[in-house]
Formats: sequence, C-alpha cells, structure tokens
Amino acid sequence: MVHSIVPLAVLEAVRNLDTPVEDGLSEFAEELLSKRLGLSHTVAMQLAQYEAMVRRDARADPAHVEALLRLVGRRPDADLVFADAGRRAARRAVRRLFVASRVAARAAPRLLGYGVARRAARAVFGGELRRESGVPVARVGDLIAVNATPDGAACALYGTGFAELLRLLVGLEGAMLHTTCRATGGDRCEWRAAPPDPRHR
Repeated sequence: MVHSIVPLAVLEAVRNLDTPVEDGLSEFAEELLSKRLGLSHTVAMQLAQYEAMVRRDARADPAHVEALLRLVGRRPDADLVFADAGRRAARRAVRRLFVASRVAARAAPRLLGYGVARRAARAVFGGELRRESGVPVARVGDLIAVNATPDGAACALYGTGFAELLRLLVGLEGAMLHTTCRATGGDRCEWRAAPPDPRHR
C-alpha cells in the first residue's frame, strides 16, 4: 500500500499549479476555474479525504494512486507537478517523524540523519535509501510510477522526494540523478546523488 501522503502531495501540487496568479484577467476567472482540475470540487473533496487519512497515518489504495499519477502524467506540466509533489511529500514525511528524531537528525546529520531519512523514505515512498562509497543511493521496487507513466515521468516524484528528504535531514545540497529506470529497460529504478562540484570545495 502507498502512504496517503503521496496522493495528497500530488493533489496539492496540482491545485498549486492550477491556481491563477493575479494577472488582471479577473473577468475570465470563472471560466478559467471551471477548466482547471486542481480547483475543481472533486479535487477539493479528495484533498479533504487524503488530509484525514494522513492525520491517521493511513495507507491509500495503490490502484487509486496509480490512476491519479496516470491522469497527472497526461498534463503538459506533468514534470512540474511531480517535482513539486515529491518535495511536498518529503516535507510531510519529515513532519510525521517524532520531534526527537528530527532534532537528533539536525544535531548530528552525518551520524543520525541518514538513519532517520532511511526510515522516512521507506515509510512514505516505499523506497530504500542507503550510502554506497559515501554516495546517497535510493531505490524503489514498486512499479506504480512506471505503470502509471510508461515514459517514467512519475519517477520524478521519487527523485525530488529523496533529494528533499536528504536536504532536510542530512543537509545534502543538490539533486538525485535517476541513473537507472525501469521505463527505459533497467531492472530497477535507482537514484544517486550528483557528485559534488569541485569548484565548491
């Protein structure tokens, strides 16, 4: 089962991107709002439902989550939605940790931060997070992202999610590169932290 944080984060990202900016076109607002999925009554109801599930630390139906990812994958701004959703999910994953775990991770990020990030990655993203030769590596065994978006677009949710977890709990700056993907024939989906820029040493 998928943690309810994931679909909630996706819907929040959709709503965020579909919310119009103040652009002086208020006379067209009603017509625009009716065409924006993120501002629809259906999405508002789903957001309330998933908010309640997150408060109970509940799991969501994988079939529903896959259908949501597939729907988002058809949008022209899908990459923005998935990237925003990954960051939102990671921030919620950190908030669900015990306060003591968050404090310990921030006080000793190298010693304790990776352990806390590993637990959060497993609980929310269903991912395995570890270090190989000192480099953070994340893997996801679930096929939900590739089943929903055969081009692998939904994998961005995981990549940005892992990067945000590591930023918040370990202080890692930079991206997690999607080095292996099932969508392109890989035997797994894997992300590795980008090597540090030598100019910043």
